[in-house]
Amino acid sequence: MALSDVVLTEVMFQYEIKQDGEKAFILFEGSLSLKDSPKLSTDIKSLIESEKIRELVLDFKNLSYLDSSGVGILLRTYSWTKEKDKQVRIINLSDEVRTIFTIANLLDIFQLKEET
Repeated sequence: MALSDVVLTEVMFQYEIKQDGEKAFILFEGSLSLKDSPKLSTDIKSLIESEKIRELVLDFKNLSYLDSSGVGILLRTYSWTKEKDKQVRIINLSDEVRTIFTIANLLDIFQLKEET
């Protein structure tokens, strides 16, 4: 196979926000990187600022990767929720992202659950 025959596809990042009573769920898909961080950070901050939301649940089932900016968003999310006396929880951590969490010493910070 020649190099010209190889097609590289960028793993897109997207997320969906669902609300259920006092909980907001963010379902992540793809690869979270620096270019996706500003909008995600703004949306998370808005959810945390909302009087209706008491708990933020981040579902990483379909998240394949996050870079240092993604880790930064998670740490800010943790700080913002603590300031507002709210909870943040991560569920369905993939093996790939679990490795990143282990390296960054994030496993002890977040309440992790395998399934909802």
